[in-house]
Amino acid sequence: MAGNVFRRRTPVEPGARKGRMLALSVLMACLFGGLITRSWWLQIERHGHFADRSERQHRSTMTLTAPRGPIYDRERTLLAETAMWPSIYAIPRVIQDPDALAVQLAKILPTDVETLKRRLNSKKAFVWLARHVEAGVADQIAALQLKAVAIRKEPRRLYPRRALAGALVGFAGIEGSGLEGIERDFDRYLKGRKYVVDALRDGAGRYALPEGALPSEQISGHGVVLTIDARIQQVAEATLAAQVREMEAKGGVVVVMDPHNGDILALAQTPAFDPNDFRKAEPDDWRNRAITDTLEPGSTMKPILISAALDLRVTKPDALWNGYKGRMRVAGFTLTDTHAEDSLTTLEIIKYSSNIGAVQVAQRIGREGYHRYLRAFGFGERSGLGVPGEQAGTLRDPKTWRPSELATMSYGYGLSVTPLQMARAYAVIANGGELVQPRLVREVVDTQGRVVEAFKPRVLRRVVRREVTEAVTQGLIMVTEKGGTARRARVAGHAVAGKTGTAYKVNPLTRKYDHDMIRTSFAGFVPARDPRLVIYVAIDEPQNEKRYGGVVAAPVFATIAKEALPYLGVEATEAYSADDVFEPEDERTRRGPEAQARPWWFEASLVSGAPSHMVVPDLSGLPLAEVVRRAGELKVNVRVEGAGLVVAQRPSPGALLPPGGALTVMFDRPGTDDDHGALALDDAAR
Repeated sequence: MAGNVFRRRTPVEPGARKGRMLALSVLMACLFGGLITRSWWLQIERHGHFADRSERQHRSTMTLTAPRGPIYDRERTLLAETAMWPSIYAIPRVIQDPDALAVQLAKILPTDVETLKRRLNSKKAFVWLARHVEAGVADQIAALQLKAVAIRKEPRRLYPRRALAGALVGFAGIEGSGLEGIERDFDRYLKGRKYVVDALRDGAGRYALPEGALPSEQISGHGVVLTIDARIQQVAEATLAAQVREMEAKGGVVVVMDPHNGDILALAQTPAFDPNDFRKAEPDDWRNRAITDTLEPGSTMKPILISAALDLRVTKPDALWNGYKGRMRVAGFTLTDTHAEDSLTTLEIIKYSSNIGAVQVAQRIGREGYHRYLRAFGFGERSGLGVPGEQAGTLRDPKTWRPSELATMSYGYGLSVTPLQMARAYAVIANGGELVQPRLVREVVDTQGRVVEAFKPRVLRRVVRREVTEAVTQGLIMVTEKGGTARRARVAGHAVAGKTGTAYKVNPLTRKYDHDMIRTSFAGFVPARDPRLVIYVAIDEPQNEKRYGGVVAAPVFATIAKEALPYLGVEATEAYSADDVFEPEDERTRRGPEAQARPWWFEASLVSGAPSHMVVPDLSGLPLAEVVRRAGELKVNVRVEGAGLVVAQRPSPGALLPPGGALTVMFDRPGTDDDHGALALDDAAR
């Protein structure tokens, strides 16, 4: 049995073994050679291709925007700043059940379910789910530890003073671009630079910056330092808002300016809005009304008129003018002054706000002279503030003025101005006769507070002589003294120079001046003899029983000045008291009960030297019915010859019609006896 165990197997032939080994060796050699060839091809020939694929899969570039620069008031109080705020994003391609995830996230995020479903089902590699969420929301998302949902902090614009100077500062969009106000107008300085960085991306699509971000001081936006003083702005806004509420007014505007360098210290308006939540406000409230809205200034224009007359030396401060006992014929209606005077001096025209006196002064200056000074005071042109949307107002070429327009423009009708233009015009009187360019931005600074660009004050031109402004200032002081129209503008310890204005507005539906729609205003400066502040106040459609500038707008001026002067370190130097004894009446601008926005006689008649005379209107080409209507409005005697259309008249257009005089009108075809009888109008028939 032992022999059977160790019995040899049948020997294999050496030649067959060698053949198999050789074949295996050749096969292995071929495989190894192919592997080497493949490796060489992949690593050498296709190196660039796979390197690019790897780069695309794991490396990427990201375009980032640096934070916007801050906005400061003149004392470097923050009005706008940028903070890093959490935003939620998702990587849709790694989400297994987008709809279920959308339902889960909708319970936390301020985004509706359908919007989330649409975004999570996107084929994009990256989608925003909610931006600038509250910290508590971000914490809840982080607690879920979702692979496909993450948090990234990004810049968000914040306004720490909330509604303070909201319309002035404006707001920026979620992408960091300025949309309104200073944010928009100085976006070129405030906006941070965009920059591209290399980023690594893992299998879940999450990004990392291996080299870190650039230093913020190199790319962040610059800071803008305004001329606004936050304290004065706060006082102006609070005072204006309180008065608008008390008077149940539609709104209001306040401009506070330094008369010497043109610095705007406050621009207040109502309604106001909070830029942090600007979408809750009406877009109409976003605009800066002090520069975008125009108005007819009313009697606040009279000191400008008197300044022009004194500078032209066509009158003197103590020159006497006929007061016509407070009543003067203006074409077909009677112009009435509240203060009925037999005579009044040039400065008393300002004190009593006399329309009758103003018309006579304007006639002596003439349309060319008055227009030249209106332009010199800055009306009819933009102020150079450097803010888009600023209006120039309306001031037509004097060659197109009718005599009646010269009369009405003397007391502030027939032209339009912005509140800023009115403040700048009064600054001319306050600073001794020079027109300054308003300044809203003092300088631009970098992240270290170093000045990058400064905006210097500018004097544009001399408008009137200094002695003229001194005389007009005295007239403006008289307005706030006994007998004047603005006792409520007085400030204890300081003389106040100012002028009231009360103007009817045109009803857009009827296109007539509506006596229920009034805009009241007050423009002035304080201290009167060494001015530090020019303040212009306009309140739109107050519902108070006495809706005059001295009752409605002047108290706003006084309150702002009372708060601002001590804050600016201005000591009381005058024995003036802000007593409670006020005049019962303020100035009124009366235009007749049926005055239209642009009545027919507005272009064709004027106040002549005698109160009962008028310039004959041009009736050429008018039909009989229109002649009858106009004759009735003018209360003038008319004799009619013929019928049809007017071809001639006596006296001719432009001639003076004396009291009791008759106007004869000839038509282009003969009339019947009945026609003549019906149209022979006289005072008795009317």
